Amino acid sequence: MGKLDNMKFTLDKIPRGMIYHKIIESVGYFMTSFFMPLDDHSTIKKFESKFAEYCDREYCVAFPFARTAIYFALKNLNLSKGSEVILPPITIKGIVDVILALDLVPVYVDWDIDTLNFQLDDLHRKTSPKTKAVVITTLFGLVPDMKVLVDFFRDKGIFIIEDFSQCLNGSFDGKRVGTFGDVGIYSCSSIKTLDTLGGGLAITSDTATYEALKKSQAGLSLADRKFLIKKAWVNLVRNVATTRLIFSLAVFPLLQIMRRFNPEATLKQTGSRNKDRLPTLPKVWFSSYSSFQANIGLAHIDGVSASDQIRIDNANFLKARCDLDKFPKTTKSSANVYWQLVMVQDPKKAQEVFARHGIDTATTSLELVAALEKYPNKTMTPVAEKIYHNGIFLPCFPGLSNADLERIVNATNQLI
Repeated sequence: MGKLDNMKFTLDKIPRGMIYHKIIESVGYFMTSFFMPLDDHSTIKKFESKFAEYCDREYCVAFPFARTAIYFALKNLNLSKGSEVILPPITIKGIVDVILALDLVPVYVDWDIDTLNFQLDDLHRKTSPKTKAVVITTLFGLVPDMKVLVDFFRDKGIFIIEDFSQCLNGSFDGKRVGTFGDVGIYSCSSIKTLDTLGGGLAITSDTATYEALKKSQAGLSLADRKFLIKKAWVNLVRNVATTRLIFSLAVFPLLQIMRRFNPEATLKQTGSRNKDRLPTLPKVWFSSYSSFQANIGLAHIDGVSASDQIRIDNANFLKARCDLDKFPKTTKSSANVYWQLVMVQDPKKAQEVFARHGIDTATTSLELVAALEKYPNKTMTPVAEKIYHNGIFLPCFPGLSNADLERIVNATNQLI
């Protein structure tokens, strides 16, 4: 069996990630997705108010996707054709599709290796009088120096959108991520810490921005039940697949067989994405966020901080015990939430070493949008490319035992 000979087939295999719902909840969401009301506006409003309060903002407006929220945040600015929007080099491709659909121009700024956010020298070079908006994305739950970034954009009158989809509850100098910009965007998609089977929540404290977003929300079509059923099914399958029993008996062995024949096949966290350019934005991007999803959000929002703290403690334990100096450092004022604990390492070698210890690992499934062949403004971003190709995730999610954490430390230290 080659590489598989050294693996022990026990029931203690560690998956690359988790679903932040109990199995029984995922079963219930799938079953009730067929008939639960989708358009109870009072429930949606209640969740919007709850999320706004949770994030220390005045208002929240719910959309079907984070990319939809970004679309309307930009559209409502009435920017002239050809206006530039600064983007991170790694994000979801849908954000680029949105910008192009609005006749705007994406401009990619490389990352700083310590903060995994905009490199200041590159930011200065690529900001121009045409720059009208920016999307600051706090990836992997890491918080950069938000004051430096926000002061730079404020001085130039640039509209600031914060994508904190992977950094809910993160903060800088005591101020919550998502509250620094004009609009904060949170994606409630699968494997996020607050997962409502999809959705994009826009938060703001500016009344005019809120009213414009509410008007945009009112023009959306009815929620798509078939799409929600599919989301609930995927959530359930992922949840079952990452339980220790199923993962150890079936999923982990399958992943190792796949890796043996095609080492690239198992590298991405949730699989590879389509890189083709969209001719038009899909209709489902402009359907409504449902009350079915809002109810899920209301049921889970109060538990996010507790699970976050467990994950943060796990990440800090691993960083302290691992000999490799391969972790981004961020800043002393950064309160990171470590949605993923990323380490710079040869991913194929890391997967092989971790697999021998019964640990599954992966790289990001986000896209290196700065290098998309079929999109305009392709550019070199060397640091981001390094992270994209060599940033591998160490499991640190809630539910790991002390023995699990020690095993992850031992495996990591063998990478020296």
